Amino acid sequence: MRVLFNLLCFTCLSIPAFAQIGIGNNDPKATLDISGNPSATGTPDGIIAPRINRADLIAKSAYTTAQKGTIIYIADLSGTTNVATNKITEIGYYYFDGAKWCSMNSTGFTFNYGDIKTGIQSNDHNGWIKLDGRAINTLTATQQVKAAALGIGSNLPNATNTYLVQNGNALGSISGSNTRTLAQNQLPNITLNYSRFSSFTTDGISGSSSGTLPLNGTSSALIGWTGNGRINFTSSNTNTTSSLNGDVTQQNLDITPKSMSVNTFIFLGD
Repeated sequence: MRVLFNLLCFTCLSIPAFAQIGIGNNDPKATLDISGNPSATGTPDGIIAPRINRADLIAKSAYTTAQKGTIIYIADLSGTTNVATNKITEIGYYYFDGAKWCSMNSTGFTFNYGDIKTGIQSNDHNGWIKLDGRAINTLTATQQVKAAALGIGSNLPNATNTYLVQNGNALGSISGSNTRTLAQNQLPNITLNYSRFSSFTTDGISGSSSGTLPLNGTSSALIGWTGNGRINFTSSNTNTTSSLNGDVTQQNLDITPKSMSVNTFIFLGD
């Protein structure tokens, strides 16, 4: 026990005297160089960072710019996040950048500025900004710089009732419409047939017949009439038809397909 104590004291006293420290080796290649013992199969190698629950980290107020670069391991996701911890969304390693904790997990570095996603989240989150047409100057200074670099103008695109498509237009621009108005030459090429009835008398006998009747005289052959004599018309119709759409104001045709409602977000960071 005394030998171990003396070794620890020697190590502590030697730290200020050397620029580099080696653990498990005599030739350190960095400020701290730790060598494992791979041949000892029953001995685990590695370094364990401080393991802490998220709720306990949230409660800490000691972290300042002096702790920039600190690494910890979050063991659970308890507690409600604050500004410094709002990126802690999964168990794993995090580092402190002087103001907030950032993920070191693989999912924390998979996004690039300008990436687009859809989701059922209602608001901005973790650097994802909802495309709702708001003014760029309502975003953070960093987000405004990223938006400008992506070619976004004074307002975010408004993705409401739009669909993502690679159509050759300016990236982020909104074009097209979900409605159409049909012109007359876009209607089906059909001929409408109709019947017209007129009352008449001839030689004192009244009757009626259907078909096309001449309207500019009182004497003519009547379709379907086989008798002889003068035809006297007592009523007639004009040669017109009703409007194809029922004589109402033409309406736009909604071409929006069946869809699921989601929100669209762009990644601009914090």
